[in-house]
Amino acid sequence: METALTPETAGLGIPVEIGRIDKELGRLWESSADTKTRASLINFVIHSSDPSTLAADTAMISAVAARHACRAILILSNPSAPESSARAWINAHCHSTGKSGREICSEQITFQLDGESASALPNIVFSHLDSDLPLCLWWKGLLPEPLDEKLWAWVDRLIYDSADWTDPAHQIAIVRHLSARDGNGAVLCDLNWTRLHMWRYALASLFDHASAFPCLSKVEALEIQASPGSRTAALLLLGWFASRLDWTIDPMDAAIRSQDGHPISFDLQENGGPDLSKATIRCNGARFELKLAPGAEFFEALIHAPGIPDTKQLFPAPTGKLADTLLAELSRAGRHPLYTKSLEKIHPLLAR
Repeated sequence: METALTPETAGLGIPVEIGRIDKELGRLWESSADTKTRASLINFVIHSSDPSTLAADTAMISAVAARHACRAILILSNPSAPESSARAWINAHCHSTGKSGREICSEQITFQLDGESASALPNIVFSHLDSDLPLCLWWKGLLPEPLDEKLWAWVDRLIYDSADWTDPAHQIAIVRHLSARDGNGAVLCDLNWTRLHMWRYALASLFDHASAFPCLSKVEALEIQASPGSRTAALLLLGWFASRLDWTIDPMDAAIRSQDGHPISFDLQENGGPDLSKATIRCNGARFELKLAPGAEFFEALIHAPGIPDTKQLFPAPTGKLADTLLAELSRAGRHPLYTKSLEKIHPLLAR
């Protein structure tokens, strides 16, 4: 029986019976022209519980496939649905490789799992992976608890976005549990941390200046301006400073102290702008500022120090596009040791 289409699922491709997915994929490629070549370098799985994002998730898969040929699996899970059902669709994303007109194509399989069928998630994923290629799982929304150890054991890169969490303290406790697993566990990839890459690069570059470097050991205050929804990003940036400069954050009173024990003031200022907008470091009368106007392509940086002319610089800024952030993460290899160290530093502040 064919899967009924709804406004949310109309763009997902061809509805198929779950037991016939492989056969229907074969027919899909048989009917394609000889100019199309199926390719796959990774298994890319998106898990969501929001049906309104299906079209955007499919567009995201297409963007990923243009850079990373993959077997894509999109899963919409609704375990609280009153009735149990499982539906599936197949699709292909093809991109030209140049003047030859040949196209490289990636497969997408979409599942909608309602009610008790949602508990079959691990089996659905495992039975439709492409060979033994790496598995990158993007878990949108809240991470589940208890964790399905069978599922996580198969995941090579676990992607999530702490910016979406309303209770980051609890969710990051789950992340810390995952990071405490053996060294062969999944690589933890927080898109909120990935967005901070250009911030960290620009801030570190400020201290390349000969008059600025000595100030790193004498920081007196750190101020960050952020929107109300970007508190976790601001704390991650603080955690990066703390991990790099060996600051300590007291778990009892959340006081921040430098390596030699002097106190450091931290001020998180909320504004109405998007995400992070400004970071200021103060030490011995010197001020280092990094500002990002809404929609700007460059950071504006300022070094103001006694005895020298003000120094102004421009640094590349992040695009702010989710697709660019995700592609940047998928293009990386290895783990994120600075991220886990930053999490450990800011743990006492998360619940405050």
